[in-house]
Amino acid sequence: MMSIFTKITILFLISLTLMVGIGYKIDTINTEKYESIVLQKYLLDGRKIFRWMATSSPNELEDKFRTLNLVKIDSVVTKQVIMRQSHTFGLFEILKAEGGEYILHIRYFEDNIYLRDTTLQEGLREGWILNALVIADIVVLSVIFILILRMLSPLHSITASMRRFAKGEYRSRSAIETHDEIGEVARSYNEMAQTIENLIQSRQELLRDVGHELRTPIARGLFALEQLEDSKVRETLKHSFKELDQLTQELLEIEKLQATDIIRSDRFSAETLVMEALSKLYLIDESNLSVTIKDNFILTGDLQYLSLALKNLLDNALKYSDRFPIALDVTTNRISVYNHAQPLEREFNYFLTPFTRQESSRTTQGFGLGLNIVSKIVAKHGFSLTYKYENEEHCFSILTA
Repeated sequence: MMSIFTKITILFLISLTLMVGIGYKIDTINTEKYESIVLQKYLLDGRKIFRWMATSSPNELEDKFRTLNLVKIDSVVTKQVIMRQSHTFGLFEILKAEGGEYILHIRYFEDNIYLRDTTLQEGLREGWILNALVIADIVVLSVIFILILRMLSPLHSITASMRRFAKGEYRSRSAIETHDEIGEVARSYNEMAQTIENLIQSRQELLRDVGHELRTPIARGLFALEQLEDSKVRETLKHSFKELDQLTQELLEIEKLQATDIIRSDRFSAETLVMEALSKLYLIDESNLSVTIKDNFILTGDLQYLSLALKNLLDNALKYSDRFPIALDVTTNRISVYNHAQPLEREFNYFLTPFTRQESSRTTQGFGLGLNIVSKIVAKHGFSLTYKYENEEHCFSILTA
């Protein structure tokens, strides 16, 4: 996506190119027009002067030159010969001097006369004024471009602050304090960031407090249940307490992931990760799981978190599969879990949000937090979580590269 600074720069370069092109074209047209006028006048003046030189004295010539608005000058350094004509008694030339002036040169026998038309200087001066205006316009355009860039430059700082905030640096604020619209944007962002930070802190504190406070009565309840005689009511209560304990544990795990900006960075093999995940998995019948390690590659990350993510994928596959065994395949930079079941009722991303489950699986144990935890762990490591459904089989994969 093209940034606003790039767009402004491109527009400035286009405008500058057009302005230079227009200035060059105007200068060329004015020069050609001016030279045409000079040629016409000097041709007529030259013919008259040749006739006068044959019949007039030097003093008379001076007066006649003045009638044509011509003044004699010393010889000049010629830049260009515009026109040259030979004459029976000499030579007739129109010269362009280094200063841009047009000079009429008459050579009559051994006499050389250089004449300049005083009225033509006004046209030359107008051309210089026009060129000066074009240059001034280019300068103003450049100044406006620099000013716009300076006014918009604080956007870089505001954008950087927003990106840091989005990455979890909730104390990130913009230091821009200008008294214009951009300064107002910075102040609005700071106020919004402070409000969001306060809400996040309140939520984190609430979840931590509720989680810790719940675990104590849950433990007491489970202990008290052990004192009761076996009965259907006791098993129901025991199951309910264990579900509460599991829910509390998962909520605390999510909160920990939210609050953790830096994770451990250890090197271990894929086989180590699989063994650690299996050690956390409650598996009644080992024949329900098939493990295939085709490439025991090395990966870098937090073993405890990644094993928890893999354990959650396996746990979901076991709970929702209608055919066993489920499969765990390890290939280069990919760890995949397969299970046979009905297709998802919604898009995959829907199930990555907390407390989302299939409507058809409401009777299955769980709270819809497993995939949410997996996605957060994978994102913290910079890995990818992918999903596909083919041949009535779900495939959840963790891509490490």
